[in-house]
Amino acid sequence: MSNNKIDSILNDTKTMSDELQLKLHLGKAELKDEFDGLESAYALLKSKVAQIADVAGDSAEELRIAAELGIKGDSKEDRDTALELAAAELKEGYEKIKKLL
Repeated sequence: MSNNKIDSILNDTKTMSDELQLKLHLGKAELKDEFDGLESAYALLKSKVAQIADVAGDSAEELRIAAELGIKGDSKEDRDTALELAAAELKEGYEKIKKLL
């Protein structure tokens, strides 16, 4: 899996994040705690994806960074699949809040 796919998911997620921030400001405070948790997870995932991109080719370092996210895998493919799933789960969390607003 390429970083382009992850970047695309993260870009979509950021767009939803921006839209949700506006709606939350307009009075949907009961979802704010869940939203704040997603924002923290988004920032962490984005940071770790960037770190992995910076050390591309150093498999041991890539897997160490993935392990910091709780991603276990014996190969680059396992790590990429896990990162893709983590990004998709994050996006689903934003979509859930969006539907409730």
